Amino acid sequence: MGIIKKIKNAMRQFSGGNAKVSISIDGNAIKDSIKVRVKADIKEKTLAAKKIYLWVKSTEQINIPKDALPLNLTEHSSLGIKLSNDMYPKEEFILAENQTLKKEQSYTWDIDISLKEGAISSYKGMFASHEWLFYAGIEVKGNDPDSGWQKFDLF
Repeated sequence: MGIIKKIKNAMRQFSGGNAKVSISIDGNAIKDSIKVRVKADIKEKTLAAKKIYLWVKSTEQINIPKDALPLNLTEHSSLGIKLSNDMYPKEEFILAENQTLKKEQSYTWDIDISLKEGAISSYKGMFASHEWLFYAGIEVKGNDPDSGWQKFDLF
């Protein structure tokens, strides 16, 4: 194996780049069960996965530009006001555990999730929004390949 290939393989292990992970959902009714599909396309190296997981959370964000602030607040804020608050704390769902994911193969896992009581719908107003975020990952030695936080509207 050439030195370049060794370096690329080492970088994938530490960067989580040996798999492409994606999420799709079927249904967006917050009070019903939501069908979530996680897909992983494994690249050049077989992975020993401790677990395949899904995280779900919601965040409310407030963004008021400086020119929309009342005059008495503009002198205190040069950029406006930006706030973010987790409304639905991160919840983990385990899709599978202790799996060998073979190189150059694709895998899918499906799960029906129900959100806890009190979950609120997505919204987007003039200065505030509430969004649902989903994140899927494969726990392996080194950096976990993951989907990153993906936004979905739930109502």
